[in-house]
Amino acid sequence: MINNVLSKITDHIDYDKSTQLVSYLNIYNYKILRKNREVLERIDHFTLDGIMLILFIRIFMGKKIKRKAPDFSSYFKDMFAHFEVKHKRIVFIGGSESEIEKFVEIVKYYYPKLDVVAYFNGFNIDEEQLIQKVISKKTDIVIIGMGTPLQELLMIKMKKMGFQGSCFTCGAFITQTAIGGKNYFPHLIDKLHLRWAYRIYKEPKLIKRYLLDYPVGLKYLILDKYKSEEN
Repeated sequence: MINNVLSKITDHIDYDKSTQLVSYLNIYNYKILRKNREVLERIDHFTLDGIMLILFIRIFMGKKIKRKAPDFSSYFKDMFAHFEVKHKRIVFIGGSESEIEKFVEIVKYYYPKLDVVAYFNGFNIDEEQLIQKVISKKTDIVIIGMGTPLQELLMIKMKKMGFQGSCFTCGAFITQTAIGGKNYFPHLIDKLHLRWAYRIYKEPKLIKRYLLDYPVGLKYLILDKYKSEEN
């Protein structure tokens, strides 16, 4: 299983590909996703989000793959600009009602010609009704920020129900942008790979994730890789 997952990790996303499911991978959500084989099998590509996983892949696989985080400090900046030029019809899903409204306001300021055909908060949603609305609007791109595994499960369900466009997951991106603007992470923090520390500072509730869940996730990664080499 793990070798199949690692083989899907890339630092090159084809923005023009008409149908694809793209999520991101870090130590924390690997710990969650390893329990759901269907999700891991159905997602087409993972980008790397987190220095710890980057180091793991360099050490255990001998590969250098660049970090591609789902936010404006990384590849979303160019991706949104591309979608704006190509007139892609986009739907955003995630955050609270006030957060998604503020997020769309910020996005439209920086990308005024981006064709945002609809947006929905990520709480208390009727998934089937939402998916039907997305399909009815002839949407090209859906960007979902609901946290793992809810966001991955939703985009897989979209594809099963007949959505023909592309989906990208983005975790806390919508909420972070609504709160902190386009540049949530200061440039120096991003450059020094201290995003984890900055998130703990901004969101103290995440301390358990970084101090407990990440070491456990790393343990599972190493064990899964070791078992795959034995078989």
